[in-house]
Amino acid sequence: MNPVEKFNPLKSSAATRKVKSAKGGKRRAELEEITFETVKQDAMGMGLATDVLYQMSAGKEASIFLAAWKDHPIVLKAYRIWQSSHSLSKSSGFRTQASSKRTYSALHMMENFAVAEYDLLMRCFQAGMRVPTPIGRVCNYLTMRLIGDGTVPGPQLREVTLEEPDLVLDQILDDYLIMYRDVHYVHGDLSEYNILWWDDKPWIIDVPQGYHVGVHCNMLKAEKLLRRDIRNLLAHFKSYGIRRNIDEILDVFLSSYVPANQKYYKELAPQGGELL
Repeated sequence: MNPVEKFNPLKSSAATRKVKSAKGGKRRAELEEITFETVKQDAMGMGLATDVLYQMSAGKEASIFLAAWKDHPIVLKAYRIWQSSHSLSKSSGFRTQASSKRTYSALHMMENFAVAEYDLLMRCFQAGMRVPTPIGRVCNYLTMRLIGDGTVPGPQLREVTLEEPDLVLDQILDDYLIMYRDVHYVHGDLSEYNILWWDDKPWIIDVPQGYHVGVHCNMLKAEKLLRRDIRNLLAHFKSYGIRRNIDEILDVFLSSYVPANQKYYKELAPQGGELL
């Protein structure tokens, strides 16, 4: 169940309608893996795009397409139903973010990932981070602004040579601090592969791995992910001869925000917990 269904229990989601449509008079739905034609048909039928031009890339969980809304190029992300690193247990199912109820539908699980990414992307955008502007989300699809010129996406940070690398590193860390301090999320997979360079600025992308830093989180895990992200950044900028102290940067982040109930998480951690 996604947030729309949770707060509007009489309104079924696009995923539910799609499952029912595929099911027809049969007891089990026969949902096929996405193809370019099904993606194009779904995106246009759901009002997410007026055209889908071609597939740009494919990751572990989703495929990325260049689409269009009238004359404007946009990015369409389609979470794949079956070809995913996430497995759907037939016995325990999958617990969605918006409800304590479990789903046993792969499509509903993929829809939940799309919901989570869209919501986090919107929160980062509203907080003032340089991220792709979220546009729309239906079922297991979401659309966002294309970061680039025309239909050409901006290059990854690893593919460019920076004239002022010190300044760029500061810009990335400033944006990441907004994500952690204000949005209360750790990216979890931040590196030169997940930062685009466009308009002489760095843009953070690929936020679905984000870890929520809240009252019920594992703060040791959050710190570990945060340290890894910062280490990845500093490792990339070493090629420019830049050296920063990872512990000092980490302290700036942690001193800016830790959930009130977890202020003493290190002291209260079980022996060996720092290795989590």
